[in-house]
Amino acid sequence: MTASLVRHRRVSRTATTTTATPGSEKPGTDKNRGIGSRVVQFFVRFIASTVMVAAIATFLFLAVGPRILGYQTSTMLTGSMSPLINPGDVVVTVPVAVKDLKVGDIITYHIPVEDQRVETHRIIDLAVNSQGTATVRTKGDANNGADPWTATLAGGQVDRQVFTIPYLGNAIRALRDPIVLKVLMYGAPAALVVMLLVSIWRKKPEADDAAVDAGAAERALPAFDRRPLKRLAREMKSKEAAEKFAAAYARLLPQRVDKISHALSTGNSDLAMDAVLSLKTSSSMVGALRMEQHCVRLERALVMTDHSAAVQAGEEVRQHQPQLEKALGGHTARRAA
Repeated sequence: MTASLVRHRRVSRTATTTTATPGSEKPGTDKNRGIGSRVVQFFVRFIASTVMVAAIATFLFLAVGPRILGYQTSTMLTGSMSPLINPGDVVVTVPVAVKDLKVGDIITYHIPVEDQRVETHRIIDLAVNSQGTATVRTKGDANNGADPWTATLAGGQVDRQVFTIPYLGNAIRALRDPIVLKVLMYGAPAALVVMLLVSIWRKKPEADDAAVDAGAAERALPAFDRRPLKRLAREMKSKEAAEKFAAAYARLLPQRVDKISHALSTGNSDLAMDAVLSLKTSSSMVGALRMEQHCVRLERALVMTDHSAAVQAGEEVRQHQPQLEKALGGHTARRAA
């Protein structure tokens, strides 16, 4: 999503020189200027406070709330559930027992085919056996037909939609735009400092960003860490399902890397962004931490429309692929043993 930057034109004022006579200035001029300055300061403080409160509320809702209250949030990327859930809406779900499901419920689950991505669709057919395992078929409200698979919900629970927050996902993506991010992070504090402390702002955000990027580049991450996969097994309540996810990830890794390379070589930034976001998410879930780090660099370069940096990051993804495949192969061998 590209954020629009509204540039306000400066209004040039031509000073008119006049000869002032004693007593010609109005006594209320200084007072009026003081009131105007206080009004401007009030609005600057109000805007800065509003942005800060909104940022804190969003952080609490997305990061703290799920850990304390147990709900989950996800951003809808497609229009398959329109008009109820549109692209950019945030879907809030809570875990419920599969025996409590009914036809018509909207659930968020891992599809049993391809890369086992997360899908949010409506149940159109449901069967629950005596062991508490549910078999469902789903469909997107805007799709012409049902999803071409039957999913088995093992583990006794599944995430069910409780409500949707329109446009919040778009707002989050907009806030990640470098221009908007810098305006929010540095513009409001800079305005407050200029109004209250008069020209003492000396911070150089570019240098700070470069230091952060350098620190991230120096931080060595393992090619494969088993802890995220164990965490995935706990969340799915099935070690076998998590291992199948890892196997599918390893099997699809070459073609997903090829897709990124092809998109970059043809200059298709949208296709490259879709591919790298998918690889980044699945890498995080399976524990391919260094691949996730390379994907983050590539995503940042695509957002900044820096083609040379994107190509370099894409090459890092490709160069890391054999090492990651070796690490994943070692994990598979140890599991088989």
